[in-house]
Amino acid sequence: MSVTQKVSLWMVVALLLIATLVGCNRASQDRDGVRMQATQQVPIAANATPEAQKVIAAGSKYLGVPYEFGSDRKTTTTFDCSDFVRTAFWDGLRLKLPFDSRTQADYVRKVGRTNTDWRSLQPGDVMFFMSYRGSKAGSYSGINKSAQRITHDGIYLGNGKMLHTYSKESGGVRVDNIAGKHWEYRFIFGGSAIR
Repeated sequence: MSVTQKVSLWMVVALLLIATLVGCNRASQDRDGVRMQATQQVPIAANATPEAQKVIAAGSKYLGVPYEFGSDRKTTTTFDCSDFVRTAFWDGLRLKLPFDSRTQADYVRKVGRTNTDWRSLQPGDVMFFMSYRGSKAGSYSGINKSAQRITHDGIYLGNGKMLHTYSKESGGVRVDNIAGKHWEYRFIFGGSAIR
């Protein structure tokens, strides 16, 4: 093999390696929303309070951390939904929330600023959801949502997006769009955890 052929071969290998690395760093979009990588900045709505900005910034540093149901509350190597929300509020504000989504919901209700219309929430509010019954709005029609058991929570970012984690398959902590997705149909209420 000549020197020219060797240089050409190395250039091809280098280009393939660069193309692979660039592809790995791209954020991918899936059917449920916007999947972001840990190196990306989570969008913070312009109307976010300084406290909300701190919670969202604290939560965003965990993008991509794997999901594990019943995660160990003493580490940040994995999260379930309520552990993630609890950690974001602790890291951002040193606000200690209860351990699970149902008791976090009780806490938010006691603060007193709740809303059943997700479009009326403020950035940094905690969102609470019922169990998944399907991806279509019709799967949730006729259900008294206020009587449903809370099975999930996340942090509202504003602009129709939520920061949360919900399954191993989802890729861990992530940002999802709410409108027109099962998240919108499952939403029970949301509100501020900040007194």
